Amino acid sequence: MKVLILHFTKTGHTLEAANATAEGIRSAGSEADLIAAQDFDSAQLTGYDALIVASPCWAGSAGRPILAKPLDRALAALAADDLQDMHCGGISVHARIGAENTVRRIGEILSQKGCTDYGPGPVARAGVPFSIWKGPSVSPQDEARFKNYGAMFVR
Repeated sequence: MKVLILHFTKTGHTLEAANATAEGIRSAGSEADLIAAQDFDSAQLTGYDALIVASPCWAGSAGRPILAKPLDRALAALAADDLQDMHCGGISVHARIGAENTVRRIGEILSQKGCTDYGPGPVARAGVPFSIWKGPSVSPQDEARFKNYGAMFVR
């Protein structure tokens, strides 16, 4: 299986989670490529069997969860059936709370684009809310959860 991990990160924490997920996918014998949301074009989906979206949690605990704008734009550019017959997933990193809502929102958006096989992934806490300071990284325990998710995703 060949998996595209579409991600956005501002501080690097979501990229840590995406890299750990990719490592799990590769350890299970599949391929994984990471593409930053701002560099994504829907034509890049050609040749992939699956898509995982990795988003930071932005206001995920207050009202309707939102994704990072670059991810929102990238996913909005997909046609209504671009993800038909694809296995899809979502992961998120939050500084305080709400990442589960972000993963749920990823699933909603991907289903609007044709995905009927969505596997929600883990969330992790990293960083500091509303700060320019990077804060703590994704913990080794959470990295292990992302790796496990990646391996299980392709099985």
